[in-house]
Amino acid sequence: MDYLIASDAHGDQKILAQLANDYRDRVKAMFYVGDSELRHDDDVFNDFLPVIGNMDMDSLFPDDREYQDVDVKIYIAHGHLYHTEMDLSRLIEAAAHKDVDVVLTGHTHQLGAEMIDGILYLNPGSISVPRGQFAYLKGTYAILSVEPDKFEVQFYTRDEQPVSGLQFEFKRPQ
Repeated sequence: MDYLIASDAHGDQKILAQLANDYRDRVKAMFYVGDSELRHDDDVFNDFLPVIGNMDMDSLFPDDREYQDVDVKIYIAHGHLYHTEMDLSRLIEAAAHKDVDVVLTGHTHQLGAEMIDGILYLNPGSISVPRGQFAYLKGTYAILSVEPDKFEVQFYTRDEQPVSGLQFEFKRPQ
């Protein structure tokens, strides 16, 4: 089953609405990992499950959330409350106390995916204000494919094109 993950749109509601419209019937769930700078009741959040980011002024967004279905257990947190701009250590410690398979985070505007202690950590990068070595892509999001024995992560550009060389496969712990 596939899941869409986007983060750090910083007011670009149009790109979120486009992704929601284009993926609504193609993925099981869509996650928004903070810093939308929109209101919690914006129509786009009828499709996305959001959390608050450090640039979100609407306190009605949750600080974090957990999602579970028959395929996967996911923890979602923007990252600012765990200071992920420094490193992942606080987020890793928090996730160790949760029974999850995947942790979604944003905040740094830099895409990444890695398996740590049997948990997949995934940052989709920023859909609107990317930083780091992949800033030239002008914005990214991720599709997480969940299978019984593995996770696959494919990063995409704003124009919904897969990024060559940014597809990763991780074996799921048994």
